[in-house]
Amino acid sequence: MKKYTQIIIFSSLFIFLSFAHPIKLTSSIIRYDLEAQIINMECKVFIDDFSPAIGPNIEHRVNNKSLSRDDLLSIENYFNTNYKIFIDGDKLPFVINNYKVANNVMTLSFSITNITLKIGNKLNIENELLFEKFPDLQSNWMTIQIPPFLPNYNFESKFENYIYSHTF
Repeated sequence: MKKYTQIIIFSSLFIFLSFAHPIKLTSSIIRYDLEAQIINMECKVFIDDFSPAIGPNIEHRVNNKSLSRDDLLSIENYFNTNYKIFIDGDKLPFVINNYKVANNVMTLSFSITNITLKIGNKLNIENELLFEKFPDLQSNWMTIQIPPFLPNYNFESKFENYIYSHTF
């Protein structure tokens, strides 16, 4: 009986490890620095989910931390297409500052400079990251910190509800 239990445990473990992780998630934090007039955004993505959305064979380069300038431009273009921030209808472009890789997670840092926010401005965020790959499974969690207007707000972007709007 013990042998059968071990076979079941090892078989279950093998099946579990054979499949990609079941969680389809990104996590990002958007911070506004009033003094420097910069919006900084940091986003964490699972490499094995994110790589196919960017281009062929990029997963190997990401894991070896050897992204080319073309790879970084592809990532910027992907974010500028699928993760949009608008202030009063004007789209703000993302520029990559840095990236880190650890344990199948890539952390990307972006900044948007020369941003002045004031009462009456309208903020719109559209986060559609990876919806083209996992429409019903993907969830994008965002924390928005824009003092004094939004000191710490959390929003979950799902396929059916991916737009956050706020007027300061």
